[in-house]
Amino acid sequence: MPLDILMEIVVLLHPRDLLNLARTSKEWRAFLMNRRQEPLWKASRTRQEPTLPDLPPFLSEPAYANLMFFKHCSGCLKPTAPNVYWEFGLRLCDPECSSLLSLRYRNEHPDGYYTVVSQVGDTGYTYLSCVLPPRGSRHRQCAYLRSEINEFCQRWKGLTTKEEKVQFLQERHEAIRIRAEICKPLREWDMARKSDRVDELEALKEERFLAVQRRLADEGWDKELGFMGQAGLQELCLLRCVKKPTKLTAKAWSNMRGEVIEFMQKIRTTRVSYERQELVEQRIKCLCAAYEEHLTTGTQEQRLRHDGYELGPGDLAYIPVFAELLEAGDDTEVSKRSFLSLMAQERWPAYVAQWKERIKGCCKAIALADLAGRNVPVHDADNVLRLAVAEFRCRLCKETGLRWPDILNHRCFRSRSAGWRPLVDLNFDASVRFICKGDVFLVNPDSLRLHPAALEVVAACGQDYGKVTYEEMQACPVRLVCNHDTHWLYQCPRPRPLLDWRAAIDHRREIHPYESFDNRRKESPWSMVGKRLPEQSRANNVAEASHQEQVSLALS
Repeated sequence: MPLDILMEIVVLLHPRDLLNLARTSKEWRAFLMNRRQEPLWKASRTRQEPTLPDLPPFLSEPAYANLMFFKHCSGCLKPTAPNVYWEFGLRLCDPECSSLLSLRYRNEHPDGYYTVVSQVGDTGYTYLSCVLPPRGSRHRQCAYLRSEINEFCQRWKGLTTKEEKVQFLQERHEAIRIRAEICKPLREWDMARKSDRVDELEALKEERFLAVQRRLADEGWDKELGFMGQAGLQELCLLRCVKKPTKLTAKAWSNMRGEVIEFMQKIRTTRVSYERQELVEQRIKCLCAAYEEHLTTGTQEQRLRHDGYELGPGDLAYIPVFAELLEAGDDTEVSKRSFLSLMAQERWPAYVAQWKERIKGCCKAIALADLAGRNVPVHDADNVLRLAVAEFRCRLCKETGLRWPDILNHRCFRSRSAGWRPLVDLNFDASVRFICKGDVFLVNPDSLRLHPAALEVVAACGQDYGKVTYEEMQACPVRLVCNHDTHWLYQCPRPRPLLDWRAAIDHRREIHPYESFDNRRKESPWSMVGKRLPEQSRANNVAEASHQEQVSLALS
């Protein structure tokens, strides 16, 4: 091939391609690395990279191309060395990977930084090109070019007069300033190129993401895309197969379609659940409106239970006939009139009975779980609430002595503070609490527990606390004496009172609330005595009053 035609072809190549071509064979290397071909390199650089700054005076054209367009380390030749030391014309993976640099605070080499300082003085560092390694490097110490240090020392040793040394230092200072000015546009161009590359990759990612959305919309996932919102779209965008900075082809879509469809299937499940929840909540609002209208049609006394409390709209939501309407299919039309037709006065007692039975079942489950956790065998699980130990304690307000059915009157289970709904955990209970707020009675298993004082007292009376009922304990003639009263804080001049089982529970709860309820102790906190006499009962009532008065004075 004629040389002129070859030159025309080579000029069209990028400097990076020219350098790769020079590395293919010795002939090409000898041809392209010849200094006479410098105009060829310059023409390629100005044609392919017009914004690239001019050639620095301390670099050749091939070295300039290698520094700007390749990431090989100048010391160890690793293929990835992003850190460029512009003042030195080097690209290094780490300041210590090569003997080309000398760190400021290391003096293990005779031609190190302190060699210059020892000859010139403490200001010697101002006459050497200095670079601070970029962030992420293992060493954040000022680095100096070792060849520059050697040259400086040789020149300095050849100077004899003070005027020559001063002139030399001025020349060095000016050369460093000029080199810094030359390197500034190089650094800015490199940062701009990296920024443009980042923008280019982000544009490719955005284009691929939009193409994925179009593919999904064509396959019928447009409702899910509209439901996802910004957070859901961001999660889709961060999928490994979606965030690649390449264009989406038909083959690429066929390879990634399974992973994307699996993700969208989860979104569809959430969307259907959310829409279903919105429908149920709309029906709950209709139930509340029907309840308010029902209050104005009849007298309140006709709706009251025997203990003076009435059902709320949230309680009605758990009655089977109302729950069936609330959870009917999407094609079933449910309105306020649908609920009003079920709120006849003659049906109200049945609703109350169903509501009480539901709450009773919740309390049974809590009691059985608590007794099972304490290894207490229950002989009759259906009548567990009749047991003497079925005495609950509210963990919200710390109130004790709650028994069935008095627990229906407890205020904590109608708290209006429950008017919130977790969006990540949609369920029927959350919707009822959110819409009805305090107009629903819900027993939280985490807020209700059996009081251990009842177990301790029943065991001290010699009864089987998994079998004995409340009525049987009321008729029990056994009386107890508290052994904790022997403590100096509870001592009184009169005899310790005799307590029946109810008084013993109250005594344990009020006088000794911080004593341990460990049933495995060898010493029982109670001493059992026989059946008390009427005159002894009156005397001990007085002793009990005096005892409580002294305890109050001691604690005040």
